[in-house]
Amino acid sequence: MKVNKAIFLTYANTSVATANINVNFPVKSIHIKSACYSASLPTPANTQQYITIFSDLTNAEPLASLYNDSAFSSQQFCDISFQPDKPISVNGTYNFYLKDPTGSAYLDPDTNFLTLILEFNGVDTADT
Repeated sequence: MKVNKAIFLTYANTSVATANINVNFPVKSIHIKSACYSASLPTPANTQQYITIFSDLTNAEPLASLYNDSAFSSQQFCDISFQPDKPISVNGTYNFYLKDPTGSAYLDPDTNFLTLILEFNGVDTADT
């Protein structure tokens, strides 16, 4: 089996957001297909930078790197994958952390949004 899910994250003056994700089969791989960062206010020129998103869903492996300015942050296609040693159960609340280029927590100064499209592959599905 295979299922695609849109994950909608909100960062309000914080570097971590959570999402409840439920997949009804054992997951052998997760592919990040798309990532988009949307700032609610224009990002001042002196604070524009790349940020990277990590999650406990993928054992703190990176999911995407994005620019923190909405004018340049859209990534229509990603090709990052996570494959655990053995199939995992994906049923619960997961944390999604933002980090700046130094690896420190990136504190979103306003209410900003990040959308991920994740593909979950079951044990009977070929990875794409």
